Amino acid sequence: MVRDRLLAARATFGRWLTVVGVLALLGPLPHVAASAAGGPAAMALPLAVITNQGSDDVALVGLGAFTLQARVRVGHAPAGVAVDTPGRRAFISNAEGRSVSVVDLVGGRLLATVELGAGPVGIAYDPGRQRVYVADWYRDSLWVLTDDLRVLAEVNVGRAPAGVEVSADGRRIYVANRDSDSVSVVDSESLQQTTEVPVGSHPFGLRLAPDGLSLWVTNVQSHDVSVIDTQSGTVVATIGVGQRPYCVAFAAGRAFVSNQYSDSVSVIDTTHLRVEQTVAGIVYPEGIDSHGDEVLVVSWMDEELVALGASDLRIVRKVSLGTNPRGFGRFVLAE
Repeated sequence: MVRDRLLAARATFGRWLTVVGVLALLGPLPHVAASAAGGPAAMALPLAVITNQGSDDVALVGLGAFTLQARVRVGHAPAGVAVDTPGRRAFISNAEGRSVSVVDLVGGRLLATVELGAGPVGIAYDPGRQRVYVADWYRDSLWVLTDDLRVLAEVNVGRAPAGVEVSADGRRIYVANRDSDSVSVVDSESLQQTTEVPVGSHPFGLRLAPDGLSLWVTNVQSHDVSVIDTQSGTVVATIGVGQRPYCVAFAAGRAFVSNQYSDSVSVIDTTHLRVEQTVAGIVYPEGIDSHGDEVLVVSWMDEELVALGASDLRIVRKVSLGTNPRGFGRFVLAE
């Protein structure tokens, strides 16, 4: 019964990916903050910023006490998230709202929501250039915005772009093109696609390794991860994981991949490029990130954030979120 409810709910979300008509933009919405006094309060860092697609808000989780500090209303069906550490903000893509929101992570409040494109999904932030990059699923493009959400350019990429990642020096933007089975490499100076790298079937999430020498791409239909050498622009390994891998994160010298349909996280040895262990029991995991010695996994079905020990691989903490949480992107704001 639980799995049937999950699949029915996922089918509801899937309709916005297959039907061009999506809901009109919602205007700026009031925030809802949780504090001891019942009103807005300063957020304690570090924070996890989790998009709740079903409740049109983001959950701000204090990672120290591992408690929900606030829920901030944004646009309709938020999916992607990118944190701005210097500015203490989060940029949110509202998939069905056709908009992007900015959230103040100090006061826990909505700053702005602006209309953008036809279907914003993946989102990333470059603090050096103070730019926001947003993948538009329906327009097969990458939007380039200032950090106050003014449009600088729209760059053509592959079909149905999803995940976005920016190199540490800001020179390259990587985009996972789900329906092209490829990753686009965009030059941040020319704002043109320079390379398109073939990967597995239906790439969705992607993340640069901590040293920046490799890009890891989750292929949801071929149930594997493509590892791209960022210098040569070629795939150097393909690693089989669980069913429907969604996102990848790094901690303790390992890669961690959330497998939606397997209710598990694959743990990969990044030296030998092989799965060394599988952690079960996290129901329909989607977004994944890390902080310190913990890997943070979003459970879409159980609607909670789960902390997994990066070394001992034990589930150590959990906290409830909103409805149908995703956390697609880099969602941890550290001090």
